Amino acid sequence: MFTFLFDDIGVPQDYRHMDGSGVHTYTLINKAGKSHYVKFHWKPTCGVKSLLEDEAIRVGGANHSHATQDLYDSIAAGNYPEWKLFIQIMDPLHEDRFDFDPLDVTKTWPEDIFPLQPVGRMVLNKNIDNFFAENEQLAFCPSLIVPGIYYSDDKLLQTRIFSYSDTQRHRLGPNYLQLPANAPKCAHHNNHHEGFMNFMHRDEEVNYFPSRYDPVRHAEKHPIPSTVCSGKREK
Repeated sequence: MFTFLFDDIGVPQDYRHMDGSGVHTYTLINKAGKSHYVKFHWKPTCGVKSLLEDEAIRVGGANHSHATQDLYDSIAAGNYPEWKLFIQIMDPLHEDRFDFDPLDVTKTWPEDIFPLQPVGRMVLNKNIDNFFAENEQLAFCPSLIVPGIYYSDDKLLQTRIFSYSDTQRHRLGPNYLQLPANAPKCAHHNNHHEGFMNFMHRDEEVNYFPSRYDPVRHAEKHPIPSTVCSGKREK
C-alpha cells in the first residue's frame, strides 16, 4: 500500500474512482473438493482517477472528508457508484513455479499470467440512515467465510483469522454477530446462548448437540481438501 501511494497511481481522487483489493490469497473450493488459490479485485466502472501531490494538499486542506462527502452526495443524487468484481486463480500445485511467493501480501500476481476474470458487481444505491447502527457497529472478520471460500497459508491472513474476531468481541461484545449490521440475512441455527447484550430469546431451545429434544440437521458440509507440506514454508 505504501508503494502504491508513492507510485503513479498516487492518492485516489475519491472512493468512487479507486480500486479495491482483497490483499490476501484465499482458496476457492468446488463441490468436487478441487481447490485453487484466488485473489479478489474490485474495479470501478467509472475508472481510476488520482490526485497529484499539490492537488491532494489543496483538496485535503479544504475538506479532510472530501472522499466521504463525494460518495454520500453521489448516492443521494442517484449517481450510484459501481464496482465489478474480478478474480485471479492459481493452481496450488504451481505456486513454486514463479519467482515470487503467491501468499505474500506485498506481491501482486502478473495479469498476463493470471488474467482477471469477471464474476460479479457491487452497486451502492442507498446511504445509511443511522451512522452508529449501520456503520460504527460493522464488524469485519476474515474468519467469517461462506462455503466454497477457504483460507490459505498466508501468514498475515492466518493471524487475522483469530485476532479480528477477538477485536470485535472486545469492541462490541460477545454477541456482535446478532447486531442487524452483522447478522446473516438467511435463516441460521447455532448453539450460542446468552452473554452480554444478547437480544435473542431461545428459552425453548437446548444449547447442546445432539439432543432428542431438539433434533437439528447439520448443514451440508463443503469439502475441505487436505494440504501436504514439505520443505520451507517461506521463500
